[in-house]
Amino acid sequence: MSSSDELTVQERNKQVVARYSEEFWGKCNPDIVDELCSDDFVSNYPMHGRRQGKTEAKKMLLEFKEAFPNVTFRPYGPIPMIADRDYVVTRWIGGGRHTGVAFDDLPAGRLAEPNTGKVIHFSGTTIFTLKDGKITEELGEEGALTALQQLGIVDPPNPSSGVYKASEMAASKDAATKKK
Repeated sequence: MSSSDELTVQERNKQVVARYSEEFWGKCNPDIVDELCSDDFVSNYPMHGRRQGKTEAKKMLLEFKEAFPNVTFRPYGPIPMIADRDYVVTRWIGGGRHTGVAFDDLPAGRLAEPNTGKVIHFSGTTIFTLKDGKITEELGEEGALTALQQLGIVDPPNPSSGVYKASEMAASKDAATKKK
């Protein structure tokens, strides 16, 4: 770079990702994909699977918005975006109330009834890959297990199942000692 006023590749990439995150996820504007993403763009989140191409990425957002009309996403606290060469990593938090259509494209089950009123709150991390100023891949971990538990699709863990509580272990040890 010849001038200190010019942005580094990392800074430009962070600006692209910030705008994408604000528009696509923050404002639920699927059309931003046409401007900021490559033609072979891939979006991949465990709860929704791999979406190849701009049309599929837009469809995922619109389906999510249909099921959770008041869904919101925002940066996760003071954690900055981290950029290295063609990669940008972000942390975010999201949530909303299920007041829309049934939600059935989940790998672990389905929310078969519309308008359940169930609320989800979850956080995630996304790694963006960029080439020539365009996002080519969005690979995220969206706290799917937490969201699925909140929706009642997956049972929450039972920390006492199959594990002795400390008091039970002590009582068992005392009983064994008394038998001797």
